[in-house]
Amino acid sequence: MKQLFIVLMVIMGLSSCNQKTSKEEEQANVKYYRQMQFSETPWDLERGIYPISADEAKNLNNYKFTWNDDGTLASVEYNRNGVLLGYSNLRAAKITYTYDGNKQTKHFFDESGNPIKSNGAFAFEYTLDDNGMRTAMRFLDKDGNPVENGNNINNYVWTKMDDGMIRELRYNLAGEETVMNPFCPFYELRFSYDPNGYVTRMANYDDDTLYNCTAENCGDVGVSYFLFKNNANGALLSFSVHNTTGQLSNLYWGWAKRLNTVDENGNLVELKMFDQDDELLSGKSGVPVTKYEYNEQGALVKTMSLDADNNLMNNPNNGVAVVEYKYDDQGKRVETLRFDKDMNPVENNG
Repeated sequence: MKQLFIVLMVIMGLSSCNQKTSKEEEQANVKYYRQMQFSETPWDLERGIYPISADEAKNLNNYKFTWNDDGTLASVEYNRNGVLLGYSNLRAAKITYTYDGNKQTKHFFDESGNPIKSNGAFAFEYTLDDNGMRTAMRFLDKDGNPVENGNNINNYVWTKMDDGMIRELRYNLAGEETVMNPFCPFYELRFSYDPNGYVTRMANYDDDTLYNCTAENCGDVGVSYFLFKNNANGALLSFSVHNTTGQLSNLYWGWAKRLNTVDENGNLVELKMFDQDDELLSGKSGVPVTKYEYNEQGALVKTMSLDADNNLMNNPNNGVAVVEYKYDDQGKRVETLRFDKDMNPVENNG
C-alpha cells in the first residue's frame, strides 16, 4: 500500500510538471502591449510597444499578441481582461493571420467577433518569400475575389533594395500602377528603417531619382519625402514633410510637421501642428494644439482643441473644441460627447 501511494504521488507530480510546462509554453506565445508601433505601409507586420504583464492586462487596455508554435503571428486583439474593444489602431477589435504555403492572409473582426471590412476589403492576402519577407499583397472581398480599396488599389509589390530600403509599387485591377492616395499622389515609394525596425523615412521616387510631387495637394513647394522620429520605446515623436531640397512643405491639410508628446506609457498627450514656415498653424487652417486625457485603464477620455496660446478653440472643420468619451465597466465605449469652446453641445454630423 505504501508503494502504491508513492507511485501515485510520482504520477501526480509528473502531471503537475507537465501542466506547468504546458502553461509556460502557452504564455511564451502570448504577449501584451499598451501601444502599437506606428506604420505607414501594409508591408509592416503589426508590432507592439510598451509591454505589460498578463496580470496588468486584466486591468489595462492592451494589444494581445499571439504567435503560432513556429513563431509566426497568429492574432492581435485590442482588449481588457479578455473583452474585445472596438476603438483601437488596428481598424478592428481583432485581426487574425492564417498561413498556406507562402500565403499569409489577414482577416478583421469587430468587438463581437464578426468579420468586418478594413480599407475596403475583407482580407489582405500576402505573398512571402523564402525568408518570410512580404513581397506582395492583394485585397480580397468576402468571397475571396480580388477587389480594389477606396484608393483604387488592388495589389502591392515590395522589393528590398541593395541599400536596405523597401520599394513599394501599387496597382489597380487593370494592372495599372496607381498612387498611394489622392492626397499624396506618390507612385513609387521607398521606406527606410533604423536598426530597431522603426520607420524613419518615406520617400517619393521616379525610377532611381528622388521626385518632387507638385500636384495641387502637395502645396506650393512640392512634396518629396516624409521623416519620422521615434523614441527608444518606438513611440512616434515627430512626422515632417519635405521637398527634395529638405524644405518643410505643407500637405493638403495645411500642415508640414507634427510633434507628439507621449507619457511614460506611450499615450499621446499633446499634438502640435506646424506649417512650412515652422510656425504653429493658425486657427483658420487647422488646430495648432490638441491635448489628450486618459483614464487609469489607458482609454482616451477627452480631447481638447487649443489655439497657440493654449485656449480652447473650435475646430474650423466641425466647430468642436472638446470631445469626451464614456465607457462601461468592461472598457467598451458607450458614448461620445462633443462640445464647442463654451461647452455647448455640438450635434454629431458623422
